[in-house]
Amino acid sequence: MQSKKKTIGFIGLGLMGQAFTNNLMEDGYEIFGTDPVPLARRRFKRKGGKVLDSPKEVVENADITFISVPNSKISLNCAKGPNGYTHIKKKNSKKIIIDTTTSDPDDTRKISSLCKTSKLDFLEGCISGNSKDVKNRIGLFLIGGEEKIHKKIKPLLDNLLSDQIYCGKAGSGATMKVIINYLTCLERCSIAETLRIGLRSGIKKDLLLECLLRSAASGKQLEKRGARMLGHKFSDPVSSLATMIKDMKLGLTLAKKTESSTPVGKACLPIYQLGGKSDYGELDSSVIYKVFEDLETK
Repeated sequence: MQSKKKTIGFIGLGLMGQAFTNNLMEDGYEIFGTDPVPLARRRFKRKGGKVLDSPKEVVENADITFISVPNSKISLNCAKGPNGYTHIKKKNSKKIIIDTTTSDPDDTRKISSLCKTSKLDFLEGCISGNSKDVKNRIGLFLIGGEEKIHKKIKPLLDNLLSDQIYCGKAGSGATMKVIINYLTCLERCSIAETLRIGLRSGIKKDLLLECLLRSAASGKQLEKRGARMLGHKFSDPVSSLATMIKDMKLGLTLAKKTESSTPVGKACLPIYQLGGKSDYGELDSSVIYKVFEDLETK
């Protein structure tokens, strides 16, 4: 007799949450979810999800609960307080919490400690990839927490994304994600700056991009962002400029804690912040290219 599929919870039904829950429902899982945004709740319900009012209710109804919220302060608040999931009525180690939020590693360690006190199994499952990748089950889980818990749910995670790495104790996955995102932020600035130099030197767009992509300078960020930058395709974001500003700050905070030198990061952050001041925050992060164009007209 086949065992019954576990129920899945989702706290946060934004772009990432939608991508994951749609795939899980496609796989036949019963999904419970919550989000403060009415549109996100309605969209989730239309797809077949069961909407609940609080993180606490979601965890009470689910065997495994994913968290996908904008930042780790929000994630910490989802754990605490009367409606927080660490205050569920029936506490047992069979319930698993997986936080996919891009986090400050210190906040991740706090959440892990709260879960331990509440007899909830905790993992961080930070994601390298965007919502469109997740929709296509492509991406990397950066796992932190107890390895035995990871082994329990590894088959589920294998079905959701194409790759996963166990990084160590709680906080290690978040640290690795901050480092990865920091580098991609620096790369976006370098790509935008390089493209502007090429165009202003008289090289045609198509030739410029083809030469870069076929050269030693090629890489994933250039492949994903180069054409968007040159084509001014900044709508329909897979990762917003506002998210990049957050990621830059997390990287610089980590660098400060580790007494690392960051001349490149300190040069890039003001450029991202200029984009925020120009109301580009909710556009795709490739809009950093437009910031360089704006700077050339001043």
